[in-house]
Amino acid sequence: MTSINVAGQAASSASPRSTDRIRWAMQDTTTMLWRDTVRTARQPELLVFGVVMGVFFLVLFNYVFGGAIGAGAELDYLQFLVPGVLVITALQGAQQTSMGFAADLAEGVTDRFRSLPMSQVAVIAGRTLADAIRNLIGLVLVALLALIMGYRFDSISGAVAAIGLTTAIGFSFSWLGAAIAAKVRQPDMVGMLSMFWLFPLMLASTAFAPAESMPGWLQPFAEYQPISVASDAVRGLCNGTASGTDIGLALAWTVGLLAVFMPLSVRLYRNTE
Repeated sequence: MTSINVAGQAASSASPRSTDRIRWAMQDTTTMLWRDTVRTARQPELLVFGVVMGVFFLVLFNYVFGGAIGAGAELDYLQFLVPGVLVITALQGAQQTSMGFAADLAEGVTDRFRSLPMSQVAVIAGRTLADAIRNLIGLVLVALLALIMGYRFDSISGAVAAIGLTTAIGFSFSWLGAAIAAKVRQPDMVGMLSMFWLFPLMLASTAFAPAESMPGWLQPFAEYQPISVASDAVRGLCNGTASGTDIGLALAWTVGLLAVFMPLSVRLYRNTE
C-alpha cells in the first residue's frame, strides 16, 4: 500500500513539472513571437517583398499569359488565377522564414538563446508564427489588389476562409523552410535550395493553369502535389465551389507537413553547434 502511495505521489509531483514545462514553452514562444513581430515591423521591406512577389505573379500571368491560358481552357482567367497567387504569396513568406532563420544561425543570434534558460522550440515556433502574421497581412493586401483588378469573391465568409486556409498552408511550409535553414545554416545556400523546391512545384501546379492543359504524364503529379491541392481548395472557397475533398486534402497536406517538419526542424536546430 505504501509503495502505491509513493508511486502516486511521484506521478503527481511529475505532472506539475510537465505542465510547467509546457506553460514555460508557451510563454517563451509568446516572447519570441513578440520579438520577431517587432523586428518585422522595423523591417517593412520583408512585408513589401512578399506583397510585391504576389503582385508580380498576379499582373504578369493575368496580363501577359492570361489571354492565351484563359482562351485555351475556356475560363475566366482572373477568377482562376487569384486563389493560386494567394497560395504562392504564402509560400514566398515561408521562403523568407528559411532565409531569416539561416541568417540568425549564421550570425550567432541563436547562440544567445541557447545560453538562456528558455525553451529552444520557442525559437522556431515564435519565428514561424510571426511570419504567419506577416503572411496574413500580405495576403489581405494582394486580395485587395485583386479586387481592384476586377476579381470578385463569392462571399465574405468564403474570402475569410480562403485566406485563413492559405495562412495555415504557409505556416506549414515555414517549418519546412526552418528545417532547411537548421541543416544548411548559410543564407545564400538556403535561398538557392528554397528556390530549387519551390519553383518546380509552383510551375507544375494548378496555381496558374488547369491540370487538363498539361501533358498527360504530368497531370497526376500536378493534381495531387501540395501546391495544386492548396490552390484547388482555396479556389473553391474563393469562388463558392468549395469541395470537401479538396479542403480535406489541403488540410491533410498541412497537418502532414507540420507532423514531419516541426520535430525535424527542432531536432536539427538542437544538433547545431
